Amino acid sequence: MEELILAADIGGTFIRVAIADSQGHILEKASTPVPKAPDAKAVPMKVLELCDALSAKHGGRRLISKVSIAAIGPLDIKKGAIIRPANMPYDVVPIADVLCNYFDATFILLNDCNAAAIAEKRIGAGKNVDDVVYITMSSGIGGGVILDGRLLLGKDGNAAEIGHTVVDMSMGMICGCGKKGHWEAYCGGNSMPKFAKFLVESKYDNVNSTLARKLKEGIHTVSAKDIFDYARAGDEFALTFIDTVAEINGVGVANVVDVFDPSVISIGGSVALNNVDLVVEKLKPFVERYAINRVPDIVPTPLGHDAPLIGAILAAMDPPPKSVFKAL
Repeated sequence: MEELILAADIGGTFIRVAIADSQGHILEKASTPVPKAPDAKAVPMKVLELCDALSAKHGGRRLISKVSIAAIGPLDIKKGAIIRPANMPYDVVPIADVLCNYFDATFILLNDCNAAAIAEKRIGAGKNVDDVVYITMSSGIGGGVILDGRLLLGKDGNAAEIGHTVVDMSMGMICGCGKKGHWEAYCGGNSMPKFAKFLVESKYDNVNSTLARKLKEGIHTVSAKDIFDYARAGDEFALTFIDTVAEINGVGVANVVDVFDPSVISIGGSVALNNVDLVVEKLKPFVERYAINRVPDIVPTPLGHDAPLIGAILAAMDPPPKSVFKAL
């Protein structure tokens, strides 16, 4: 039987795992919520659990020759770990320390958005250009950048952590990483309800809105999905809030345009892909307003939610510099 590739996309909310053949064709894939456990080792162990379930009918774990992980950051690619992720309750998630014990395989670790950028360049929105940026708008906000055909990685593998760029100094919303004013603190899916509550209490106290009332009462669980649902139902505050988020997203994307000057920006992540009209389309006018460089094409990723997973498979077949943690 031929050798297999194990690819995993470890996000802030979901873990996606795929088994692929040596040519990169996906044979099986599955997803599961990120485990909520006191021990961070539960995260890589969940990858192993899915791997065993998916690979069983293809010869099992013993045939896996390459393990390629696309993970949220920040990363320490020398240690093979996620370090103090903003959207996980852990200081260190020891990806390589756990998984390398179970495989006699080459081990590759990349930021999930870097992996997605590889996929966009090879088979996605950027396949006909040399300069492409992938942005995820999901639990958090992140980016991956390919310029002049080369992936930007940085000293620790954390280049293009665009969600932690500062977009506001006045409201002082605190990001999951603990810093103030970050793009993710306003527009990441995990942060949007907190930002909405802040605006209700500070600027829109008298607005006629069911969403505003629930946020002020503080006894209801409100998610980013709820906010979009209320907006689609015509809720006054929800519509105002979506417009506010669109402008901040536009500022963030304009910063990306001016720093990297890409030909294409491809946007993925559940918040964006589930609400293309209210997220991707609404931010575009603000990019035009704030960017000084020529604004590129801005599109939802054609690869859908699997962009980082596909990128992890492609990285296993042709690993970027610095991404190989362990060689077979």
